[in-house]
Amino acid sequence: MTHRPANPSLSRRAFTLGGAALLGAAATGSLTGTARAAAPPPGGWADVPVPPLSGPAQLFGIAAPDPWHVIAGGTENAFQPDAAAVLLHRGLRGWTRAPLPEGLAVVNDVRARHFADAWAVASGPDASARTDLLHWNGRRWSTAAGPADQQLYAIELDGTGALWATGTGADGATVSVRRHDQWTNTLTLPDSPGLNAIAAGSPQDVWVGGFGESTGPTPLWHFDGTEWTRMPWGTTYAHWILQIEHVAPDDVWFYALEQHPLFPPPTLHHWNGSEFTVHRLPGPSDPAGGVRPMSAIGFLGSIASDGRGGVWVSTPYDTSHLLHFDGASWTRETPPIGVTAYAMTRVPYTTTVWAGTQVGTVWRRSAHPLPSDPLTGTK
Repeated sequence: MTHRPANPSLSRRAFTLGGAALLGAAATGSLTGTARAAAPPPGGWADVPVPPLSGPAQLFGIAAPDPWHVIAGGTENAFQPDAAAVLLHRGLRGWTRAPLPEGLAVVNDVRARHFADAWAVASGPDASARTDLLHWNGRRWSTAAGPADQQLYAIELDGTGALWATGTGADGATVSVRRHDQWTNTLTLPDSPGLNAIAAGSPQDVWVGGFGESTGPTPLWHFDGTEWTRMPWGTTYAHWILQIEHVAPDDVWFYALEQHPLFPPPTLHHWNGSEFTVHRLPGPSDPAGGVRPMSAIGFLGSIASDGRGGVWVSTPYDTSHLLHFDGASWTRETPPIGVTAYAMTRVPYTTTVWAGTQVGTVWRRSAHPLPSDPLTGTK
């Protein structure tokens, strides 16, 4: 990919690989694994109309705390001097645009456990000069205090509602947690380029990952409530951990890009509580479940649990399809249009998945009709 978001810093689901032409072939790998096998849930992907956005638009973050509410964030007038951050809200009466603090160019991450308690990370045109932590109280977005002297990369809410954040400061990459309005640093990694991926199931089960350089160790860490442990990745070349999807302590997915000299495409990894398995993505022309070498020029994409033991994958290597992995084999489904979903999220306790795309549109996959306002019928 040669495009880059308005915020040039790392974000959990959007980044570039330096703009160089990175060509290579992926080695083949086993499609078997220890994830609980499950066929795709019934339903299909559909475009959901949202308020119009100006110019080129992209959505980098999405949260759906319940079946009736969705928050999607990103940028409009992307790549332009007047690029502006945008946050869209869907409630029982349809979609609205939420006013934001002035001067923000892009929203990079969104998290919510309740429709009246949401968090977002947003940046100005120069992320190193301004990166804000935003909070939604059900009525408006306002700037909240982040960890002192930290530029935030990604955020996550654990099962208790505590807010976790990765960032970088003068001492290196950090992980901090906010409880009772107070931030506490839990990890500092000197000389680290940053941790752009984070997922938490509980305060005793937190994962963070970031960029691995060449043959150095892959930066993947796990917190058990007391201490952080570096998790062995077991490969010759380091990986860039792009996204982590936590389903359960023995069901964690990782979307990772190997820092191999030939720059192969990203791979899907699974943690079953005791070991990792790797599952390579099928190419556009591969038979379902098959794997062949493919070329790569960059990456933008996302993953989300399907609620039944499998995972959805969106990748620019095959924009004609959204991929589903059930723990043993791959299947394909057709998206509303042939673009990459930059952010995907599952509604808790359901199989409904929402997605924000590289062109500022929103998709939904569910076996159930979209809930509407009982008074107006607005979707």
